[in-house]
Amino acid sequence: MNKIKVGIIGAGKMGEKHIKMYKELPKDVELIGFYDVDELRSHNISTQYNIPSFSQIDDLLEKIDAVTIAVPTSLHYTYGLLCANKKKHILMEKPICKTQKEAIHLIDVCKYNGLTLQIGHIERFNPAIKELPKILKNEQIISLDFQRLSPYDQRIFDTDVIHDLMIHDLDIMNWIVNAKIDTIYAQGKCVYNDKYLDYAQGIIEFSNNILVSITASRVTEDKIRLLTIHAKNSYIYVDYLNRIIRISRQTNFKLNTGYDIQYKQENITEKVYVKMTNPLKEQIISFIKSIQTNQKPIVDGLDGLKALEIADKISEIICIK
Repeated sequence: MNKIKVGIIGAGKMGEKHIKMYKELPKDVELIGFYDVDELRSHNISTQYNIPSFSQIDDLLEKIDAVTIAVPTSLHYTYGLLCANKKKHILMEKPICKTQKEAIHLIDVCKYNGLTLQIGHIERFNPAIKELPKILKNEQIISLDFQRLSPYDQRIFDTDVIHDLMIHDLDIMNWIVNAKIDTIYAQGKCVYNDKYLDYAQGIIEFSNNILVSITASRVTEDKIRLLTIHAKNSYIYVDYLNRIIRISRQTNFKLNTGYDIQYKQENITEKVYVKMTNPLKEQIISFIKSIQTNQKPIVDGLDGLKALEIADKISEIICIK
């Protein structure tokens, strides 16, 4: 099998992580180089990782089969369309694009050219999240409660907390519930400037009666990534960061000790073993596999569009207020 030759557009914090991870991949993947508009940053990254920096993006695109795009959201469509028109497979950092119109056009161009378009909703590759389908298979879900809280990040200057952070959990929500939304309630606050929301809460009701509470913040000193699931016969606690899953269940177990007093165990807690894997590495490997096998990516363009649609709706509801 021929090597997949890959390039990276954008060498900021996330782009640097991709560079580092691609260099650790098997020999059937070759990282050719990267492009970034910041010349000083490009020089430093090139030196640090011993990887070519391209001053002209077209020179990079001529040498590669696939690309990771890790630029600010406002530039996703510009670079995505350029790569799609040059028939390069794309791993696009989330959100897919700034607007739904841009996302739809990019999806259509990639489809027309027979390209893989994978969106970087990295939590799908979090080992704790990957365990959930097996756990939820026989559960009757009542509600989901997502909390994604972070300190302020000065790097994020062109989007609100909904499209920056909450969108990760909107994607997980869509994946778990897979039903039509009936109603959305939302509220939020601008903290650091009047242009972008820094704190947002949403309550979402689905047609199958599942309720979702979702909170995202970039004004919180602690970094928290939690999902709690209320089901008819269990309560499931998922810690994304520490890769912990705990399941509490009701039980009628009675312990006969041989004495006059008997003990009743009213609930039982299970701690699920979660394999420690690197989500970014798993995401990139999945992207390469989709190209090699011509299979649909785990998170494709339509998944990215669906998450963007809900993010836009929540943002719109809050701004109307």
